[in-house]
Amino acid sequence: MKLTTIKINNAKFFAYHGDLEHEKVFGNQFEVDIEMICDLTELKDTDKLTKTVNYLTVYNLVKEIFSKEKFNLVETANIKVCEAIMSNFALVQKVIVKIRKPNAPLGIIDSVEVINELSRN
Repeated sequence: MKLTTIKINNAKFFAYHGDLEHEKVFGNQFEVDIEMICDLTELKDTDKLTKTVNYLTVYNLVKEIFSKEKFNLVETANIKVCEAIMSNFALVQKVIVKIRKPNAPLGIIDSVEVINELSRN
């Protein structure tokens, strides 16, 4: 099996995730990196989008999760994204999702980042 890595880097979403009340009311920006390890054996020489993982569809799935659901924890949002990708894209054998919260209420920091990895095996 030949595996291919498809990445979406630094997708930005505005959402209302957080444990603090002001995060739920005013929201925050989140940055998401998605790395998908895919079995593209069927792609061969076809050059057809139907034989790979459509990263626009992946992006829209993550956008929907961020816009329609509210999570207290970035960890929970991350797991939800991992599970949704694995459920909706059979060609993905493993997914690694990194979610950064640049404006986490901690003081002077670049961001808080949560990383999860989920695989079929």
